[in-house]
Amino acid sequence: MQKPATFEVYNASAGSGKTFTLVKEYLKVLLSSEDVFTFQKVLAITFTNKAAGEMKERVLSNLEDFANGKQNDLFKIIINEVAVDKLTIQERSKKILEVILQHYSAFSITTIDSFTHKIIKSFAYDLGLPLNFEVEMDAISLLGEAVDVLISKIGTDKQLTKLLIDYTLDKTDDDKSWDISRDLNEFAKVLLNEDDVRHFRLLSNKKLEDFTNLKSKLFLHQKELKETFRRIGGDCLELIESKGLEHKDFMRSTIPKFFKDINDKSFNFNYLTRSLTIEKAIDNQQYYSKSTTGEVASLIENIVPQIIELYNKSKEIFSQFLMNKLALKNIIPLAVLNNINLELEQIKEENNIQLNSEFNQLISDNIKEQPAPFIYERIGQRFQHYFIDEMQDTSTLQWQNLIPLIDNALAQENSNLLLVGDGKQAIYRWRGGKAEQFIELGSDTVNPFHVFKEIKSLETNYRSYSEVINFNNSFFQHTGGFLQNNSYKNLFVEGNKQVENSKKGGFVSLSFLEDEKDKEERKIKYPKKVLERINQLKNQFSLNEICILTRTKKDGVTIAKYLTENNVDIISSETLLIQNSAKVIFIIDVLKILQNPNDEETRFNMLYFLHEHLNVNKSKPFFFKEFAKLDNQTIFENLKIYGISFEVSIFYQLPFYEKIEAIIRGFNLLNTSDAYVQFF
Repeated sequence: MQKPATFEVYNASAGSGKTFTLVKEYLKVLLSSEDVFTFQKVLAITFTNKAAGEMKERVLSNLEDFANGKQNDLFKIIINEVAVDKLTIQERSKKILEVILQHYSAFSITTIDSFTHKIIKSFAYDLGLPLNFEVEMDAISLLGEAVDVLISKIGTDKQLTKLLIDYTLDKTDDDKSWDISRDLNEFAKVLLNEDDVRHFRLLSNKKLEDFTNLKSKLFLHQKELKETFRRIGGDCLELIESKGLEHKDFMRSTIPKFFKDINDKSFNFNYLTRSLTIEKAIDNQQYYSKSTTGEVASLIENIVPQIIELYNKSKEIFSQFLMNKLALKNIIPLAVLNNINLELEQIKEENNIQLNSEFNQLISDNIKEQPAPFIYERIGQRFQHYFIDEMQDTSTLQWQNLIPLIDNALAQENSNLLLVGDGKQAIYRWRGGKAEQFIELGSDTVNPFHVFKEIKSLETNYRSYSEVINFNNSFFQHTGGFLQNNSYKNLFVEGNKQVENSKKGGFVSLSFLEDEKDKEERKIKYPKKVLERINQLKNQFSLNEICILTRTKKDGVTIAKYLTENNVDIISSETLLIQNSAKVIFIIDVLKILQNPNDEETRFNMLYFLHEHLNVNKSKPFFFKEFAKLDNQTIFENLKIYGISFEVSIFYQLPFYEKIEAIIRGFNLLNTSDAYVQFF
C-alpha cells in the first residue's frame, strides 16, 4: 500500500543538527523502498557546494557503515523509524551504494544554483539563449567592467558626459569625493538584487532624455509647491488678522509663529519638528491659555476648523515636496544605472555570457507558467522527494519557481517535502532570503500545497557548550521583547529555547568600550581591547586556540595589523597575502626608489622599515633627518655601519631575478626563513 505525501517543516536553530536530520530523512526514503534507483527521484537542495559535498559524503559513509553491518547512532534511529529489519537495511545499503557509485551523476544532492542552471540549459532554445552560453559566477567583476566601459565614454558621448559631470557635482555638493568610479561600482549592484530588479526593469526602456525631462518637470513642480506652501502660511495669518486676533492670543503664539515661518521661509525651517507641536495642540485642543477671555476664545474656536484644514494642506504639500526632493536626488543615479545596465547587456551579448544571478528571474519570467510535467520532461528527471536545507535563505523568487515542481510531486502518493531552516538567520537577507517567508511556512496558516503540513522543532543544540547555549537563550529572549513585529518577537522568544547537550562548561563575557575623543585612539580602541584580552588568556590557552571574529574585513585587517605590531603571531586570510609582508613591501620600495630617486615618500617608507629592521639605537626623527635628504648612493654607503652591504653599481648590472636576490642578501632580509619573501 502506497503512503500519502508528506510535508514537514523543521525549525532548526544553529547547532541543532540540521544536516544530521536531512541525512536521516534522505536515508529513510532510500531504505524504505525496494527500488534501489529511488535515489534518482530525490532532490536535496543546499546553498553552498561545501554543504552539498558534506551531505553527499555523510550519505555515502553511512550507507557504507550500514552495508558493513555497523550500527552507528544514525542506524539506531532509522531502524526504529522504518518498517524493515537490520538484515534488509544491510542488503539494501549494499545495493543502493553500488548503484549510486555507478550512476553518480544522478545522485542529486546539489546547490540551488546548479539546479536552476540545469533548468536554464534545458530551456535555452525557448529563452532565445545560445545553447553554448557560458555562466559567469563573478557578477561583480562583470559589473566593474561595464562601469569601466561607461567611464571610458566620457568626452566622446556628449549626453553621457554631461550626465556623469552632473553626478560628480552632486557628490561634491554633498561633501563627498568627486571620484565616481567607486560609487558607480557600489550602487550598480542593485542590478543583481532580486528584490530590486523588478522595479528597475520598469525603467529599462527609458532613454536619457526621459530622465532629464522628468528632472526639469520636478524642478518646475518644486517651484510651484513653494509658492503654494507660502500662500497657505499667508492665508492663515490673514484669517487670524481678519478676526481681530493677535499672535499672543494663541497659546505661546505657537500656531501663528508656525504659519508665519511657512509664509516667510517656505521649506527652509524645521517643519517636521514644529509640526509635532501643532499636532499635539490639535489633538489636545490647546489653542489658547486658560486665562484667555471668553470673547477671544470664542473667536479662536470659530476659526479652528479652517486652521486645521490649512495645516493638513501644508502637510500634503510638504510630503510631496520631500518626495520630489528624493526623486531629484536619485534621478541622475538612476539614469547612470540605466546606462550601466545597457553596457552590461552589451558585454554579455558579445561574450556569450549569462549571469548566474539572473537565472531565477529567467525561470520566473518564462518557465514557471509551463505545466509541471513539461518541465520535468525537459530536465530529464521526475523527482518525487524534495529536501531543502537553509530554507530561510531561499529567495521569494526561487521558492515561487520551485512550487509548481514540488506541487506536482506532492500530488502523487509516497512523495515527500522536507524544509529545514532557521528564521533568525534570515536577518542577513543573504541573496534575497526573507524571514517572513520561512516564518509563514512554519506557521499553521500558510500552506502552498494540498497536503497536510507537520511542523517540528530541533531543540537540542549538539554543537555548543552549555554556557553558550544558556547565554543565547536568555539574550535573544530578552532582546525579543523589544521587537514591535509579533512574528519576529515570537521567533526570538519561542525560537530560543535550545536544550543543552552533554558538553558542559564554556564562558561568555560582554564588555563595552567608551568612545574616544582622540581620532587616532578611536581607530585602535577595539584592537587594544583585543590585545588586552589575548594577554589575559595566553597563560591558559595557546594562540592557535583563540579566534577573533569581526563584523567587517576592514575591522579584521586593523586588528591583524595591530596584533602583528605588538608581536602577536596571527594567521588570517589577510595576513597570508604577500602584499602585507613588511619585507616584501620593503623590497618593492627599494626597486621604486632606485627607479625614481626623487620619490621622497617611498624613501621615507624604506627608512622607516630599516630603523626597525636594523635595530637602530638612534631615535626615529634623528635617523630620518640624517638620511632623508641624501641621494641613494650615499644612503647605502652610510648604512654599511649597520651591516648593510648593497652596491648600486653592481645592482644595475644584474638580471632582474638576481636584482631581487641582491636586495634580500644586501639588507639581510633572510636571516631566518620567511615564506613571504621566498614566495615573492
